[in-house]
Amino acid sequence: MQRGFTLIEIVVVIGILAVLLSLGLFMSMETLRGTIYRSEAATIVSLLQKARSRGMANIEQSPWSVCYVNTQYVVAKGALCNAATAHDVVAANPGVAAASSFADPAKFPTIVFAQLSGNTTATSITVLQDSRTQTIAITHEGTIIW
Repeated sequence: MQRGFTLIEIVVVIGILAVLLSLGLFMSMETLRGTIYRSEAATIVSLLQKARSRGMANIEQSPWSVCYVNTQYVVAKGALCNAATAHDVVAANPGVAAASSFADPAKFPTIVFAQLSGNTTATSITVLQDSRTQTIAITHEGTIIW
């Protein structure tokens, strides 16, 4: 009697392994996209908190602002948020920024935190990726809700 596997058995096992590997790859890619999405929202909140803290601490006797300029998040001194007044610049994830339409000033408005009080104009930023949506709300007192 011969021992070994038939060609049919080998093909079935390879087919089962291929299905399992493709499911694992799909699940890991979905996990990666979710991590990138959550990381982008956390980066935006971190920069908002930094600008608010600087405004409330009256650093350089100035209000501080956060905006989106040329695929970058900018924390700037003063009410005008641009590259000339930038103190901190962080590259945005191009996929999330494009899906969220951050280049449109209505989607990512310049947020200015007043010196000493941290007050600002109430607004919100919606972060989008695939079917995920997260809104970061900023109240007029400067509270960041996410």
